[in-house]
Amino acid sequence: MIKMMFRILILLLFFGFITPVFASYWSSARIANSSPYIFKSLPGGWHITEGNKLFEYSGAIDVGFSADIWGREVLRVGFSNNSLSEAEAVYEYFDDNSVKQGECYFQFHTRDYVWEPSFRESRCTGPVSLMTEHRGGGGKQDVYIYVLY
Repeated sequence: MIKMMFRILILLLFFGFITPVFASYWSSARIANSSPYIFKSLPGGWHITEGNKLFEYSGAIDVGFSADIWGREVLRVGFSNNSLSEAEAVYEYFDDNSVKQGECYFQFHTRDYVWEPSFRESRCTGPVSLMTEHRGGGGKQDVYIYVLY
């Protein structure tokens, strides 16, 4: 009985030490624009409530990225002390005549080692629909994809 408990303890310790090695230490947000509109972030860009910004793309998201299901990477956030990562941004979108059609609010939230994918309050106003998808986690890159159509 003691031998069996010792073996279980060794296995638990092994997996406890191995988990941090295979964890991803950052998450990213991507926008795949399948709509006929051009998206531009507000001047403030992405707001990071937790974590450290590693990369931010602040240019326009054109309809040319509709063929790529992964879309354009717009933000990469590293975890602070292996904990929470949260970010949010507002993008306005315009038609071919530069007339504003609406806006989209993007938000994501995750925890390192304990993946809690959540898009929380992400939404769009106007004619654009928003679909969200979470890929990765664990040892893979943690990616949040916002598909606009």
